[in-house]
Amino acid sequence: MASGPSKERCMTAAHRLFAAVFSLIPAVFCVVSAPRTMGQQRAAPPPSAPNMMQKNGTLVISVRSPDGSPFDVGVLVNLYSFSGPNVGMGRPSAAGQSEFSNLSPGRYTLEVVAPGYQKLTQPVEITFGGQREMVFVTLTPESDPNIRTGAPGPPILAPNAQREFNKALEALRKDKLEEMKKHLEKVSRAAPSNPDVNYLWGMYHLQSNDLANAKTSWEKAVQIYPRHGFSLAALAQLSVQAGDLPAAIDYLNRATEAAPSAWRFQQRLAEAYLRHAEYEQAQKHAERALELGKERASEAQLTLARALAQQHQTQRALKALDAFLAAKPMGQIALNAQQLREALLQLASLPVPNPPPLKIEDSRRETVKPTKAKPADTAPLPIAEMVPTQKWMPPDIDESMPAVEPGVACPLDRVQSEAGKRVHEFIDAVNRISATESLDDEIIDHLGFPSRRESRSYSYVASLQEIRPGMYNVEEYRNGSMGLDLFPTRIATIGLTSLVMIFHPVYKDDYEVTCEGLSRWHGGLAWQLHFRQRPEKPPRLREYRIAGQSFPVSLRGRAWVAADTFQVVSLETDLVSPVPQIRLKAEHTTIEYMPVNFSTNKQQLWLPQSAELFFDYGGRRMHRRHHFRDYMLFSVDEKQKISAPKIETEAGTDPGAAAQNRD
Repeated sequence: MASGPSKERCMTAAHRLFAAVFSLIPAVFCVVSAPRTMGQQRAAPPPSAPNMMQKNGTLVISVRSPDGSPFDVGVLVNLYSFSGPNVGMGRPSAAGQSEFSNLSPGRYTLEVVAPGYQKLTQPVEITFGGQREMVFVTLTPESDPNIRTGAPGPPILAPNAQREFNKALEALRKDKLEEMKKHLEKVSRAAPSNPDVNYLWGMYHLQSNDLANAKTSWEKAVQIYPRHGFSLAALAQLSVQAGDLPAAIDYLNRATEAAPSAWRFQQRLAEAYLRHAEYEQAQKHAERALELGKERASEAQLTLARALAQQHQTQRALKALDAFLAAKPMGQIALNAQQLREALLQLASLPVPNPPPLKIEDSRRETVKPTKAKPADTAPLPIAEMVPTQKWMPPDIDESMPAVEPGVACPLDRVQSEAGKRVHEFIDAVNRISATESLDDEIIDHLGFPSRRESRSYSYVASLQEIRPGMYNVEEYRNGSMGLDLFPTRIATIGLTSLVMIFHPVYKDDYEVTCEGLSRWHGGLAWQLHFRQRPEKPPRLREYRIAGQSFPVSLRGRAWVAADTFQVVSLETDLVSPVPQIRLKAEHTTIEYMPVNFSTNKQQLWLPQSAELFFDYGGRRMHRRHHFRDYMLFSVDEKQKISAPKIETEAGTDPGAAAQNRD
């Protein structure tokens, strides 16, 4: 991507030779798809396998729909040893059967996951070696009336009311209370029963030191919409300051139920439990906050350390403190953490079998004691944590974690390996792609609304050639040109869709990858992976080029890898940190891939369907959406046009519109 007056250019792919790997490959490809059936899957014996002289057996799992017919659409079958480790993973054949061979006699746990059906878990057993045993399982639809459906969302403001609401938010951030009140009065006349409006009135009263009316406004917001997380968290804060910890815990539990993937509510709940001397609960929710928020929830490491210290788990507490201090916190909170670390090291050196409870400095400067809190013994939350953000761009990928299936083990090594093979196979199969590209460009004003829109279309060609192992020549053309004038405001967004290269084998050591679990994606199942650029590795996938200077940027993000084909089906990224040298405050990218079929040789490739970019750069906010269609793959057949595959989609759903709805 590039920007500038006359010759400024911000790029994510460079038009030159690259040694070892390419900086970022062109924009219209993903990975090769070779659909295959995983009906048979060899499984390793469990760790506690009995006598090796015994013959191993075979389990055949027959998955049935509620009417008794074989079921094989989007099903994932896992088999675990009795002690817990995964010993096999498969997908049913057309007959609805998954086969696990080479199993030692013993007890196992079977797990079956399918979109639209309840997860099934049941014990199975191979009694005698050398036998082939059949197990029949029947799936239960999630539409069963006994299954709880999701709660409806909060009321939505009309466009004019939303504009006034955003103006009130902006005034709050600038601490202009009279201006904030003026805009709130306008939006209240249009939407007096909107929970967001009532919440913002509470913030106005809080800033005016009117706690009674602040509480009344937040209680009204919760009465209108019981799952209003911000209001519940604000009421919890008031309860903590009033010394009513049980009430605070109740409010925060409700907030975490309303937003189970929000790490901030988990962290606040952990702190409340810590103050109430419920250390196991404090530990549980601090760990959950860290799982959801990753590095953004680093303060939860300190809460975790304090909870572990009170449970006399000194070594684990020290490990959490080291992780917290590694993030280089500033101010009193860092001093408190260092003092706790020194106290724990001193305690660990003493041969005391039952050490007394520690007196620990709270992260917000107060002393924590295992007794009821006194009124006003905690500092208020920073105002920034209580103000909703403008919704002009999607939430940061680490602000919350999308839901995953509970209790499903993730074979991370295999997922990474198979996804890497697909990327590598794609590069081997392709040296030039063409497509029709449409581009929608929006300039976003300071209130989060589009102030200018422009659309363009291009004949797109991407050329990729491997000169020798590890060296590639990469070029992108639009209407036969590489010129900046083709892009609105002369800001070129190039190579966005090539982010799938994160999973190329040569990049394996550049990113820290964790598996968050198995998620449901567009009616199917996908492994949900989180990745982050390793700090000790130089970033090689994204750079901004301005006036001849390059500014590499580090990325973190989330990917969804299809559980059946191991194709990367979706990617989202954010910056690891802003780049102040070029005034790059934020960048969020979303890539959606789709299967595209060749009509002659029946080859299928996964190629980008759309790529969206939101960025706050140089004092400007922009939103771009690239859409690709009518693919041609020159390396296969220079005259062959690629037809869209026959796949089911939700009626009336546009992938770009779906992404915009997340704003």
